[in-house]
Amino acid sequence: MIRTVLLASSFLLALAPGFAATIDPTRAVGLTPDQIQWQKGEASDQAWPIGARDKEGPCLELIRWHVGHFSRPHFHSRARYAVVMEGTWWVSTSNVYDTVNNMVPFPKGSVVTDLTRGVHYDAAKPETGDALVAIFMDCPLDGTPAEIKQ
Repeated sequence: MIRTVLLASSFLLALAPGFAATIDPTRAVGLTPDQIQWQKGEASDQAWPIGARDKEGPCLELIRWHVGHFSRPHFHSRARYAVVMEGTWWVSTSNVYDTVNNMVPFPKGSVVTDLTRGVHYDAAKPETGDALVAIFMDCPLDGTPAEIKQ
């Protein structure tokens, strides 16, 4: 019995270098980081590996905020669920744009939910560097300005 197991193991090991597993696309779809298409920008880089920002349905936005760039107070008509993947993401829920006093840091691993019609703005600050955030939502993505000038 032991001899049979050893022979079978040797045979399988001999085949291993030529073995190529695949994912059945009718059961799962996978992308490796090198397959994700990024749109580079001055304020941020964005990718939509699941769904599309302008089409109905579930979608995933990857956004890398570059240091010193901030969105302005706004809200969305649908909830968004975010996970900070790298760096620190700075978020405010104020209608008043004040990047010094109104922002809260969310470090890598944090989870943030933008509630439906919840006013917010976000950024990456110089003291913490770029921030990579994965945001799950139902698309299409919209945004309504909500800034109150003082």
